[in-house]
Amino acid sequence: MALSVGSASLRTQCQFRPRMSSCDGAKNTMHKLSLRSSNGNEGATGHFMSNGKGHAPWPSQAEMSVLQFAQSHFAAQTLIALMRIGVLDVLAGSLTVDEIITELNRDSERKVTTTINRDALFRCLRLICTTGVLEEATKNVDGGGDESAFSLTEMGQLIRRPKSSDESSMASFMFHWAELPIWDSWSQLPDYVAGERSPGGAPSQSAFDLATPPFDRANGMSASEYYKENPDSCTHRNAVARYASSKEIDSLLDAMQQSLVLNESNLGGKTIVDIGGGYGDLMHEVKTSMPYVGKCYCLDLPDVIDDALSSTTDKDEGGEVALVSGDMFDSSTIPPCDVIFTKHVLCDFPDDEVVLALQSFRQALQEGGRVVIMDAVLPNGDDLNGRWNPAVSFDVLLMLTGRRGERSRLEWSNLAERAGFVLEQVLRTASVTVDLAVLTLA
Repeated sequence: MALSVGSASLRTQCQFRPRMSSCDGAKNTMHKLSLRSSNGNEGATGHFMSNGKGHAPWPSQAEMSVLQFAQSHFAAQTLIALMRIGVLDVLAGSLTVDEIITELNRDSERKVTTTINRDALFRCLRLICTTGVLEEATKNVDGGGDESAFSLTEMGQLIRRPKSSDESSMASFMFHWAELPIWDSWSQLPDYVAGERSPGGAPSQSAFDLATPPFDRANGMSASEYYKENPDSCTHRNAVARYASSKEIDSLLDAMQQSLVLNESNLGGKTIVDIGGGYGDLMHEVKTSMPYVGKCYCLDLPDVIDDALSSTTDKDEGGEVALVSGDMFDSSTIPPCDVIFTKHVLCDFPDDEVVLALQSFRQALQEGGRVVIMDAVLPNGDDLNGRWNPAVSFDVLLMLTGRRGERSRLEWSNLAERAGFVLEQVLRTASVTVDLAVLTLA
């Protein structure tokens, strides 16, 4: 029998194992086929539905995509299990399962004993090889023949625990997002979306407010309260933020200098205010990388600026960045300026408050001024459909924990218009967590 699988024609040797039909007299019967190519090599093994006219492959490409999507958490939970017992941290070179167990026992800090389930470890390692984190190869073991051995890929190296504070690692992304407080929060999402007051949907004395975020519903407290009480969890959350932030500033500077609206010809001699700028890190980098800009201010709430002033030592000996207390909703506290930067601030506020903030910015800007919003700008239309985008996933995670979220180009355009601005341009950066939405006065 010749079957077309993809673009290849296979001559198969079929062994049929009929399965019981779900109803008497049904013409369709599932069969198990072992496929062999015409040259004798084993081909794909799959299930086919007999319809009396031939055999259609199961799963189809669309069905395969559904299976992969539905199973995606299998790999995530398996990987975090291996990470928690330290498997990735002891993988140096290519190791068999027994060699991995030996290395785990050698590391007394991990408290792993020889009672580790060898079969379970092997099966977990094999699954993670399908993700690109590990690779399997054959290794000859003295006196024992060939065995499977496992090694880290470049991706796997990224999620090992850091050995020092100077080492860059993405391990905390896995630990933070797979922790029970976050994991359990997803189970509350259906009721949150449906507008149910309580997990069961029936109002009760302990019913949640409709606006109570999934994290709060699952954990009995807000995310900020939880991480204050759980310093180990907070460490992972903060490590995620630091890792992302460390990649952002260089990406922002590169995007500005390569653009036509935020390069030297447009920013030369201009006064810039970074609203919500914390300790002034972004403004210091701007002043260092773009010395042609004019006066630079970092504006934040009084307690933040007080802390920044007490912590700042030699960063601003020349007084090139002024730290000022203020409120973005009060234009009288914003120094008159040509350009306003705001990075990861407006994403935490609802639409109406964003409009109020933009109107306040408008009053502080000089003629021809610009607002540069530094948030992830989510895609619309064809740029969204069928394409994985980490920023879109981050947006839902923000919703899960009760924070506001990111916006699309269309949403920013509508908010800008309400506040008397025009969305001039969206500049993409090399970072997945931040873009630049440039607004000009209408």
